[in-house]
Amino acid sequence: MHLVDDIEIVRPPPAQGPNRAYSTLELTVLLLLCVTTWALSHGYRGVFHDAGLYTLQALARPAPTSLGQDVFLRFGSQDRYTIFSPIYAAAAQALGTEAAAATLTFTLQIALFVCGWLIARAVMPARMALYGLAVLVAIPGDYGSDRIFTCVEQFLTPRMAAEALVLAGLAAALGARARLATALVALAALVHPVMASAGIAALLFRYIAIPKARLAVTLLALAAVALAVATLATPNGIWQRFDPTWLRLVMDRSPYLFLSNWQMDDWARVAVTLATLTVGLTTVTTERARTLCKAALLTTACGLGLTFIACDELHLIFLTQLQPWRWQWLGTVTAALILPLILSTRWQLGVSGRTTVLLLAAAWIFGSNTYAVVAALAAAGSIAFTRRLTANEARLVFWGACGMLAIALTWRFASNLEFTDAHYLDSKIPAWMRYASSFVHDGSAPMAVLVPTWWLATATRRRSGLILLAAVATAGCLALLPQAWSQWTMREYPPQRVAQFAPWRERIPPGADVFWPESPVPTWLLLNRPNYLSVLQTSGMVFSRNTAVELQRRAAALTAVVPPATFLSWAGASNLELSLQQLQGACRLAAFEFLVTRADLGVEPLGFVPTGSSSGSSGLRLYRCPIRPT
Repeated sequence: MHLVDDIEIVRPPPAQGPNRAYSTLELTVLLLLCVTTWALSHGYRGVFHDAGLYTLQALARPAPTSLGQDVFLRFGSQDRYTIFSPIYAAAAQALGTEAAAATLTFTLQIALFVCGWLIARAVMPARMALYGLAVLVAIPGDYGSDRIFTCVEQFLTPRMAAEALVLAGLAAALGARARLATALVALAALVHPVMASAGIAALLFRYIAIPKARLAVTLLALAAVALAVATLATPNGIWQRFDPTWLRLVMDRSPYLFLSNWQMDDWARVAVTLATLTVGLTTVTTERARTLCKAALLTTACGLGLTFIACDELHLIFLTQLQPWRWQWLGTVTAALILPLILSTRWQLGVSGRTTVLLLAAAWIFGSNTYAVVAALAAAGSIAFTRRLTANEARLVFWGACGMLAIALTWRFASNLEFTDAHYLDSKIPAWMRYASSFVHDGSAPMAVLVPTWWLATATRRRSGLILLAAVATAGCLALLPQAWSQWTMREYPPQRVAQFAPWRERIPPGADVFWPESPVPTWLLLNRPNYLSVLQTSGMVFSRNTAVELQRRAAALTAVVPPATFLSWAGASNLELSLQQLQGACRLAAFEFLVTRADLGVEPLGFVPTGSSSGSSGLRLYRCPIRPT
């Protein structure tokens, strides 16, 4: 009986690097591919999603008596723990709000990619690090629940800044520069403590848990006991628990904070990340690379475990606000950066190594479903079980892995065809770009292009193939340039539109609540006034009990017109479209002082934007509430 070679002993032969001209051409292809993928997958979306809240925080700095009275800020928010708002506010004063948001978003995306390159370069050769960077640019980078958070974001938040600083800090730590690493992670904590906590955990693992495993286990056990004792003995302060009212409000509005509410798609992404890092531990040959895999793996796993204990079971306020499940972002980025190194090294280990490569590739292609979990577990498990197989059995398993990869490719292609015109793709962009985005946004197509790029670059007399790829990528960049420029320079609230609402601002006292059902963002950017209530504002309920209770009260005040769950539940409507009767009824309730709508409520409005005015403002009316029936 002949056993398959033990993968822990077999080492790949030294790679034959291409000549300098080939390297330059290969670099050109990779950079062009990154730019094309970036333009299709990470285009700017404006003051969207959480960018609206960070914009509110920045604009409230010079206007504390007006925007500072918004319900999201009045009782305290996460703005107390970041230096990002003053930076954004200063940029908005210099460039204008939207220009500052776009400029900072672009800068932070580039910073994240540069720091991703730094940490990849710290553990692998430059050429391999480039492929890792290309994978990072290509993948969606979703983590957590319901795809609401991504590592690379298309709108402005301080999360990317903290991520970039953490990656730079870990690169310094791997390079034995402990003081610089500590300083960078501390700076990240000043920008966004929640995201930076992953870096703090990773440094603790780097300097304590990995080199001193027994000490780490002892300290972990003591920490668990201390946490339990502190929770029981000191019910107030930092170990305070949610009371039933606040907990129910937070659970209804933000169920993603608790692992018990996660779905299979959410766990599938975790499984792919953990499987990749696990395979990496038995594949990479340098101490730095193994240390990075260990730190990222431990950070991700411990973040999930801490979330389950502290948030799902103990309902601790501080740790629920800290959201340790978000440490998964570090595992996601690390897995992407080190994936090419894992695949290329494993591929050279014979049948057993190639089986693992195919299964891991299938897991990444499936991405976020039950099949991704199966493929991820199979990839991690193949490291052990293929060593116990005969040569014939190993070949059968290899062909089975080939079949799984074929199924993954077929499923991915069909899925992308089916959802080309899905809601998350802007219908205003050209049809060909929508199709391209559909096949690029999940990372499968760009990562597939990396395979022939690698093959052409490592083989001889295939220079013409790389030139062809460079030409196609160049054409793609040039074709996407106008649309990309339009996305990054588009302004929904230009100065002339803001100036158009000056008479309205004169009629609305500072600090007076305005109800703009479609979205709170124009209330803040056009009127410079607090918004009465919206789904976007209720996302901050976890950071303040007073805020949560006040938002509940406001939602209850509109019960006769709109069900409170519209604002207070995860399934609530982000942009309300109320009927004429609902608008009239809401205004009669006198819960808020001013209402903005395009509907004619049958009374004389305080202000009116004539039809044919600037885009987005045409036909808007400002009413003072309560209105009296005519």
